[in-house]
Amino acid sequence: MSVKIKLEKKGKIINAFTGFSWTIFFFGFWVPAIRNKSKGLGLFLLFFIIKIFFFIVIIHQNIEILENLQKYGYFDISYSFLTPYLILFSTFLINIWLSYYYNKYHTTYLLIDGYYPLENDEFSKAILKDYTYLPYTKEELEDNDKMEKYKILSTFARKEERKKVKIFFIILIIFYVILFLLIYFNRRAHGF
Repeated sequence: MSVKIKLEKKGKIINAFTGFSWTIFFFGFWVPAIRNKSKGLGLFLLFFIIKIFFFIVIIHQNIEILENLQKYGYFDISYSFLTPYLILFSTFLINIWLSYYYNKYHTTYLLIDGYYPLENDEFSKAILKDYTYLPYTKEELEDNDKMEKYKILSTFARKEERKKVKIFFIILIIFYVILFLLIYFNRRAHGF
């Protein structure tokens, strides 16, 4: 999903990630649960419960709207009915931000905890330095060949990330078009 790198501490090798976390975006609290991060699990679980609460509120509101439309033929929308939609949309935006932030948080935590790239793993070093997790050394900055190699590796990784984002937004647009068409034809079928 994102750019995977390998880190090592005292012979123990683990995977770390940089960039957008699609797994956080779609699966939320399961990622910190699988990684045994209780603090992250608690926060993501709370965020998930808030999203579910407002989703249920919206479902109840939609049922009330449909009942009023069937009984009276109209429904007056108030701000109180718009608030859950705005909050749910805000949680969607927060979810996108968390998807960008979580991998940075987790990888930074691992680096602080003493994990470092494998000695001969140029890819992981290039990615960590390009994403500013690690600083470039003076020797690396003076070595044009190494800097060019790092640039090629990091450019490849960033292109892959951009491609994933484009694919996601294309899928999202298709999803909303299908949803709009389903709602439109459902309303036409029921005379709304």
